[in-house]
Amino acid sequence: MRAGKLLIGTEPVCKAMAQSDGRKPKLICVCSDVSGGTHKKLFTKAAFYEIPAVSLPMEMEALGRLIGRTSPPACVAVTDEGFAEEIRLAVSEE
Repeated sequence: MRAGKLLIGTEPVCKAMAQSDGRKPKLICVCSDVSGGTHKKLFTKAAFYEIPAVSLPMEMEALGRLIGRTSPPACVAVTDEGFAEEIRLAVSEE
């Protein structure tokens, strides 16, 4: 987060997926307790823009604490390829 490699929240993440610059997400991470509509929206957009998306094994409250936010986000997007790969590996091991 300090490095500026995360986008936080559904709307900023959805907007960034359509970008063609260097801030385009390399990975979308969705919390396990998002609503069905939000889950579908994020995974559909990620598939359309050919961006990998994963369901995190944590709830929004836990993700908010992890990234130092008081309001719990439904998702985050990672804009750094190396960081995204590490998260993909960690989630696949779960």
